[in-house]
Amino acid sequence: MKTKIARLDLINEYEKAPDSMLFAQETVAAILNCSLATIERDRWLGNGIPFIKIGRMVRYRKSDISLWLQQHSAFRSTTEMQLNNSLVTKG
Repeated sequence: MKTKIARLDLINEYEKAPDSMLFAQETVAAILNCSLATIERDRWLGNGIPFIKIGRMVRYRKSDISLWLQQHSAFRSTTEMQLNNSLVTKG
């Protein structure tokens, strides 16, 4: 039986780990504050963080998680995001 680890514990473990460390999707979900279903859907659609498949296990390298987060801009509003996206597609 799996024990549920608190979100804060998962995030602290991630922060202290070296860049080469591999993490389960539960940790990625905790970092992104989203559900496992969202992580899985993004992986299936090819929109998510690059992953490594080891047998039946899916793992995410810390350096890939950090890079993916850096590549996604933060916005103050939906309007700002839409304006940015329209400039990117036109440019």
